[in-house]
Amino acid sequence: MPCPPTLSPGAPTVMQQPRMDTDAIGAGEGLQPVAPWSAWVSRQGWVRWWVCHVPRSWARWWATSGWRQPLQRMLWGFEGVLYLLLALMLCHALFTTGSYLLSSLWPVAAAAWRHLLPALLLLVLSALPAMLFTTSFLLLFSTLLSLVGLLASMSHPDQAQDLDQ
Repeated sequence: MPCPPTLSPGAPTVMQQPRMDTDAIGAGEGLQPVAPWSAWVSRQGWVRWWVCHVPRSWARWWATSGWRQPLQRMLWGFEGVLYLLLALMLCHALFTTGSYLLSSLWPVAAAAWRHLLPALLLLVLSALPAMLFTTSFLLLFSTLLSLVGLLASMSHPDQAQDLDQ
C-alpha cells in the first residue's frame, strides 16, 4: 500500500471539494467532510498509517517475535491481583457492614432473649399436657379401630383368610 505524497507544511491533509448539504426546507448546514469521522478509525486507515509511519524492522518484530506471550502472562497476573483485591474489598465491606449491624442489633437480640425465651418456654410447658392428652387419645383411638377391624373380620369366617396356610 503506497504512502500518500507528503505535503508542504500548512497544506490541508485531505483534499476535498466543499459541498453544501441542505435539509428539507433548504437550510444549509455548512461544509461537510466527504467521509465521516469514523472512516479514519477503520482498519484501512490504521494500516495506511502503520505502513507510512512505522519502520519495517519494528513491523517485523511486532509480527514475528514472542513478545505477546510474556505480556499476556503479565496481564493475566495483573488481572488476578485485581480480582483478589476486589474480593478482599468485598469481604471487608461485608464484614464491616455485618459487624456494624450485629453490634447495633445486639441490644434487640438481648432483649428478645431476655423476654421472649421465657415466654416461649412457658408456652411449650403449658402446651405439654394438651399435647400428651392428644397423643394418648390418638393412640387409644387407633387401637380401638384396629380392634373393631379385627372383630369384624372374625365375625365373617367366609371372608377371613386362614392364617395356617
